[in-house]
Amino acid sequence: MERKNVRIFWGIFLATFFAMFGDTIPQSFQPLFIAGLGVSPAVIALIYNIRNVIQTFLRLVAGTLSDTLGHRRLMLVGLALFAVVPFLYSVAANPWVPVVAMMASGIALSIYFPPSEAYASSLFPPEKAGEAMGRYHMSWAVSSVIGPSVGGFLVSLVPGYRTLFVFAGVVTSIGLLIAWRFTKDDSHNSSSLTPAEQLRQLVKSFPSTMKKMMSNRRILVASVSVFAHAFCHWGLITFIPMLGARMGMSELLIGLTLTANALMIAVSLPIVGRLSDRVGRFTPIATGLLVSVAVFALMPLAPYHWMMPILNAVLGLCAVMVFPVSQAATMEAMPPRDRGTATGVWGMIMSLGGTLGMFTMSGVLAFYTIETVFYASAAFTLAAALVVVAMRGYFS
Repeated sequence: MERKNVRIFWGIFLATFFAMFGDTIPQSFQPLFIAGLGVSPAVIALIYNIRNVIQTFLRLVAGTLSDTLGHRRLMLVGLALFAVVPFLYSVAANPWVPVVAMMASGIALSIYFPPSEAYASSLFPPEKAGEAMGRYHMSWAVSSVIGPSVGGFLVSLVPGYRTLFVFAGVVTSIGLLIAWRFTKDDSHNSSSLTPAEQLRQLVKSFPSTMKKMMSNRRILVASVSVFAHAFCHWGLITFIPMLGARMGMSELLIGLTLTANALMIAVSLPIVGRLSDRVGRFTPIATGLLVSVAVFALMPLAPYHWMMPILNAVLGLCAVMVFPVSQAATMEAMPPRDRGTATGVWGMIMSLGGTLGMFTMSGVLAFYTIETVFYASAAFTLAAALVVVAMRGYFS
């Protein structure tokens, strides 16, 4: 990489780190805070799903628009929204404020990650898509390592959750300042069309875009893989605190359990990304899905609390074997100029999987116990893994 590209990459890396650090600080107590506003567990899951629904519709839009309007512009807007979300929670007096906060969070995720992923990958040689995504995703993975534990620790020192939301908002704002300072202005990618004209063109061409993408065998199997991953893994930050509370775990131990997942993701991302460039995309993806089956089934049966961080750490490794590898498979199937669209499609499918998974598990939780949610996740992941194995030839 050129020295200029190195500087830009680290600017994107640090901006993502601080944005996600502030976002993950409340993870260990956020569901409990929302419950304190008079919300049932099933409804909490539905509130969390709002941002998944928004991402399903907006990620492709953001990725495609960033190819012509410029990656940096959308990134800054997304980071500004990230900074607003914790402050909304700090003043919440009824369940409607978390609903608005989840909407803002969904928009922020949608318009920040596709352009930042495309921008970061453009700084690497085309044949190193796996390494590029592995390094990029370390940014939020590292922040997720410390965020939940920091939040869980601060709960024991600071009375009430609202002050911690304010602290999280300040931390998140640092990401916006870093991106503003250290990423170059890529206005040379801008189009003569206005955003409204671009959006109309995108809607008009959406069927043909999806047909082109899904007719590519590598993109199709990568989409199936990330859909299966998101369907069950995206609900962990919601359902693990619920399961932990039912098991009698403290907020600190719940935070450590969430941190164990993120720590394993951070450690394994650069290794698995680079390894998949060498051994291919199928082996990591299939292994990650199949191992997840056993872990989901074991979590409700753990006889000791100390087992929960270990099991969740294994799920973190399984996640790395699927989502960045499937993203690399998607991006390398398209020319570099269309990588914003490619990562937008990948992100849309991932968000769709997370959305449907949260809806499904919310329905399970409405009639059964939280333990059943994990058993259902194991069953679905097994079925999806068998489908991916049957499509093994599509990875070639």
